[in-house]
Amino acid sequence: NVSPDVDIIHYSWTYFEHGGAEKARESLIRWGQQMPKRPMVHHLVARGKANTCEGDSKENAMLDNTYAAYGYNAFCIQTGLYFGGHDYDKEQEEGINRFGWQQVGDGYHNTTRYGELEEDEERRNGLGTVYRNWHPGPLGFQIASDAFAYVYSMGVLMALELIE
Repeated sequence: NVSPDVDIIHYSWTYFEHGGAEKARESLIRWGQQMPKRPMVHHLVARGKANTCEGDSKENAMLDNTYAAYGYNAFCIQTGLYFGGHDYDKEQEEGINRFGWQQVGDGYHNTTRYGELEEDEERRNGLGTVYRNWHPGPLGFQIASDAFAYVYSMGVLMALELIE
C-alpha cells in the first residue's frame, strides 16, 4: 500500500526483473499519475553504464522519453560514476572491475564519508565496498543517496526561485 499523500515513489526492485519489466514500471508511473498529488516515480538501478541504465534499450528509452515530463527518472549507480570521468573501461582492460563483488573503492573514494572517521581498517574498507554481491554495498548506497539528495536539492532551489 502507498499513502495517497506521497510526493515521490521510489522503485528499486530491478535485481529480479526479467523480460517485460518496463510494462510493470509503466503501470506504476500511470498509477502514480492517478493519485491525488501525482507523485514522481524515481527508479533506482544498481547497474547502468548508459543514461537509461540498461544500455539504451528501446523499452527503457521509451519510458524515459514518454514519462520524464511527469517526473519519472532512473537513477543508475554506475552511470554517475562513468560520467565523472574515471576511466573504468581502461581499468577493466587491466583486470580491475570496480563494480565486481566485494571491490573496495569506486575510483574516486575508498570508503564512505562515515568510514573516513572509522579507526578500524577492516571496518573502513568494508564501508568502501561498492557492491556486496548484486546488492550495492555501503559506498554504492552512498552514491545513490547523494544523487537523490542532489536532485531534490536542485528541485527545492528551483521552487524557491519561482516563489521569489
